[in-house]
Amino acid sequence: MTARIVVLLATFNGMPYLPDQLRTILDQQDVAVRVVASDDGSSDGTAQWLAEQALTEPRLTLLPAQVSGSAASNFYRLLLDAELDDDELVALADQDDLWYPDKLATCAAHIEAGCSGVSSDVMAFGAHRRRSYIRKAFAQRRFDHVCEAPGPGTSFLLAQDLVTRCRTLLADADGPMRAMTGHDWAIYAAARGAGLRWKILDTPTLDYRQHEGNVMGARLGVRAYTDRLRLVTSRWHRHQSQLAIAVARSDTPDQPDLRELERLLHDTSARARWSLARHANQLRRRRLDQAALATMVLLGVW
Repeated sequence: MTARIVVLLATFNGMPYLPDQLRTILDQQDVAVRVVASDDGSSDGTAQWLAEQALTEPRLTLLPAQVSGSAASNFYRLLLDAELDDDELVALADQDDLWYPDKLATCAAHIEAGCSGVSSDVMAFGAHRRRSYIRKAFAQRRFDHVCEAPGPGTSFLLAQDLVTRCRTLLADADGPMRAMTGHDWAIYAAARGAGLRWKILDTPTLDYRQHEGNVMGARLGVRAYTDRLRLVTSRWHRHQSQLAIAVARSDTPDQPDLRELERLLHDTSARARWSLARHANQLRRRRLDQAALATMVLLGVW
């Protein structure tokens, strides 16, 4: 049976790249695909171009104009407002990547096998087409959803049970999921907190474009590391981890281990830092990241 998939496309001033990205979405092989787009107040004609394309492309729908203010908020709006049939899977799309022709079919096979969420490694590339393999498929850890996403959201495919859970959480405008600034991380926390299966594919499914307009991107180079350090030392990442726990516990609050992690994240004492550092091997997937997290926790900078 051919998988039916709705691709939620978030756009903002995307005209330099959007036509190529939309083509790679609509040309997906062995699936029935349609696109629902939401533009976040573009000033470069993106919304007008999408509206014109929708006149001749029945598989494309543009939601009414609404300024969300961030990529995450735009995706949250799409998850809430897009009309979905009960048998449709949901994919997320940035405006500037290039999807491989079998991306959705490959991910849909894992949904059919019982996963509720699928993501993948990606191949990052820049203005000069220099390519870098970005590995995300390190072995999942018990609490990795507390500290990281399973890959960029543009690699995601979601089953209906996970979409329903996200919609329930997002319906609370003041809830923790709406407060998370990384929609990919928030969705992963929602899935893992509910005990849903997630698969991270150890092969890339798209070319992940890197440029100055990226909200987060692949985080390569010296500037990326300094930006990441700034987020750590400002406690932004720690606060997002606290929100991720709240998301994970939203429907199933009686999770003693997560409750204990939540307590440790709100306690900066030396004793709490030592206890939290001992959990580092369960909070990040990559060993280097585990060691870095443990060190920063012990030093009191995270």
